[in-house]
Amino acid sequence: MKARARIGLVLAVIAASGTVAGLAGCGSSSAGGAAPEVLPEPDRAAAVPVEVPRLSGAGDLVIGRPGARPTVVNLWASWCGPCKEEMPAVQRFAKANPGVRVVGIAIDDAPDAAREFAREVGVTFPLGVDEDDAVGDGYGVSGLPTTLVLDRQGRLAATWAGPVTEAELERLTSSLAGAS
Repeated sequence: MKARARIGLVLAVIAASGTVAGLAGCGSSSAGGAAPEVLPEPDRAAAVPVEVPRLSGAGDLVIGRPGARPTVVNLWASWCGPCKEEMPAVQRFAKANPGVRVVGIAIDDAPDAAREFAREVGVTFPLGVDEDDAVGDGYGVSGLPTTLVLDRQGRLAATWAGPVTEAELERLTSSLAGAS
């Protein structure tokens, strides 16, 4: 019961922030409404801890726990056109911002197709595959791409529905990267 209440709280915070409204599938965008803002610390709910297999096959990729750096979690699929368009920007952001942990999780995707896409794009940050919809269910994701921003305490600070740019990633993480 506690886990369900926790997931409900996270989903309520996401809905209250207005960042997922209107998300209807691959290619949905945050455009048309206000750009997502980083939630104030008192309004951040604990992120849902999730473990998914790494695409490399070397163990699991864990998100939603406190860490030394804020975390950007990019949710994508090799079959999603907007995901393909945004991935180079996420890669550039990851390379230019070592103070932010960047991970990618392929949702509803075949591991071989996801690995091939990551190779073609030149992704160097850690990647996982969510074959059981643990991330999608835990965070209420209903379309791709979606990007989650977690603070160092493992709390959900922002959600971006639709393709994200380097500039938006900078904006969403700048106040989190310098915080202790």
